[in-house]
Amino acid sequence: MLHALSYIGVLAQLAVAPTMHHADAPSTIPFDTTIATTRFSGVALDLEAGGKVRIVGGSANLVRVQVTDRGKHCADCIVAVSEIRNGIKVLTGRSRDVGTPADVQILVEVPTQTNILLTSAGGQVEIEGIDGYVSGTTDFGAVQLFRLSGAVKVETKRGDVTLRQSYVKGSVHTNAGRVLLEDVGGDVQATSTKGGVVERRVERVRVQ
Repeated sequence: MLHALSYIGVLAQLAVAPTMHHADAPSTIPFDTTIATTRFSGVALDLEAGGKVRIVGGSANLVRVQVTDRGKHCADCIVAVSEIRNGIKVLTGRSRDVGTPADVQILVEVPTQTNILLTSAGGQVEIEGIDGYVSGTTDFGAVQLFRLSGAVKVETKRGDVTLRQSYVKGSVHTNAGRVLLEDVGGDVQATSTKGGVVERRVERVRVQ
């Protein structure tokens, strides 16, 4: 497991990512692509179209990005996946209803040891099985975090936040909703502006 400060440095590089080795032209949905990972450290997701997001870590050295409709077809939704210096960048948006979240579903499969940088216009977020630094914000929607290790900084403006079976350092927050920590170890701060915090079997240990 890398030191938390090294995660922050990696995510800063992912955010600016001036060197782009390969960029695909924007595509419509449904969209499905798989990329082999070499010298890979993380995924940056900028989801201007919002939607339900699931990010899951696995044993394969591959990144798969799949975007599908959940309900009404989003004819103006676009997806672009780019290989950047330190990993993969995923962008979604809308060509007409700019700024309006769409009813889409986004699945991202990554290696377990991956750093995640997520910004979403709104929608449920699920992140599971990641050993790395997880940083994420969504304008609305519940956030579910499961089997994480490393460092975490996650926030939703409106919705519940759940962190289960994890050993992490960092913070989780919602402006309006409940925060639940269950079977969690490490040094994590849970806060809710309106909604309260529930802790079950939480063991706090200062993590260097």
